[in-house]
Amino acid sequence: MVLEKTRDHATESELHALALGCPVVETERLLLRPPHEDDVDDVVRFANNYEIARMLSSMPHPYFAEDAREFIERVRKASAGGCVYAITDKKTARFMGVCGLHEDPARDELPFLGYWLGEPFWGRGLATESARAMVGLFFKVTARDGLLASARTDNPASRRVIEKCGGRYWKRGTDYNRVLGEIRNLDHFLITRESWMEIAGQS
Repeated sequence: MVLEKTRDHATESELHALALGCPVVETERLLLRPPHEDDVDDVVRFANNYEIARMLSSMPHPYFAEDAREFIERVRKASAGGCVYAITDKKTARFMGVCGLHEDPARDELPFLGYWLGEPFWGRGLATESARAMVGLFFKVTARDGLLASARTDNPASRRVIEKCGGRYWKRGTDYNRVLGEIRNLDHFLITRESWMEIAGQS
């Protein structure tokens, strides 16, 4: 799941989007593009959901307009190639969620995939479609051989998304959700270039 910075205002060096120099990504049903000010109301509408916040590492909850504006401004200030995208419907341009590629060398040894999707859009394969677009982009424009993806142990839907991207179980871990005050049990998955090519070849 995609990471959000909490109101603790962690330093910028802790987490940043990979710079891949790709302004938009298009899939069969989606257009992935940088989030902007017009998205604020929709970001709040869909992000202000406990069922989403509890699955992420640091999504603020409750989620207010100031949180959405801070998130959008942080993405805007990142390098021009920063890989954080609004998930939008290609036909209607409606905002539906966020996906991206990140790295936090202080915490994870590999870059990692993150995403969240508004609850009204669950169960339609859109999370998988956006996640696969991110993985494909990662292996297309970098020479790196591995990508990390993690899911709560009680989130089988996210696990299925990761497996459909070529993720293979790697190890168990935990982290502390500062927003909800919970220790979370996580399953970490490794997506290798080889496992991605195997999955992509079946599409």
